[in-house]
Amino acid sequence: MSELQLSTIHENYQTNEKRYGNKITIKTGLEFGMQMHTIKLYEKLFSQYDLDFVLLSIHQVNDLEFWNQDYQRGKTQKEYNEGYYDEMLQLVKSYKNYSVLAHMDLITRYDNDGVYSFEKIKNKITEILKIVISDGKGIELNTSSKRYGLSDSTPCRDILTLYYNLGGNIITIGSDSHKPEHLEAYIQEGKELLRSIGFTQYCTFEKMKPIFHTL
Repeated sequence: MSELQLSTIHENYQTNEKRYGNKITIKTGLEFGMQMHTIKLYEKLFSQYDLDFVLLSIHQVNDLEFWNQDYQRGKTQKEYNEGYYDEMLQLVKSYKNYSVLAHMDLITRYDNDGVYSFEKIKNKITEILKIVISDGKGIELNTSSKRYGLSDSTPCRDILTLYYNLGGNIITIGSDSHKPEHLEAYIQEGKELLRSIGFTQYCTFEKMKPIFHTL
């Protein structure tokens, strides 16, 4: 997203806040699609805005996209999956101005070789989640898995269960909406999934602080 786009969003927010501020609550949030070499850019962006919520996500490694297979091309399934989680691990070690880690196993959506075994990456994911929990951050349950026809949730049930068993309790539910008809899609099913694992609460955010709600 360019500086011009962000400036336009900010201006629109200020206009709508003046117009509707006494009628509705308008919260501000951004998704930071980050890589290790872009941390400073996002630190600058974070300092410019008074945000309520920040999703931390990874859509590229070494500036190579997942959706078009640029990142996966020429690598084994082991190499591109482990490389993805290695980047995530370094990010959560290095960057702290976020609320939740978004669609944590996004690489699965673009893995043409099928689902990579959870057991093969469990140790890396455990290390990531321990840092997330220690830092007082959370993870996102992204219900777009239904829209994309995936066989499991995003992140998968194994990751959600591991997070729960490690003591994680900050979790948000998002529909990853790119169209109006995607808004709130499968949210109730997401709540049911979380309850089946053992979660009793989910979170929204205000001023970067989690607000807990009963599932």
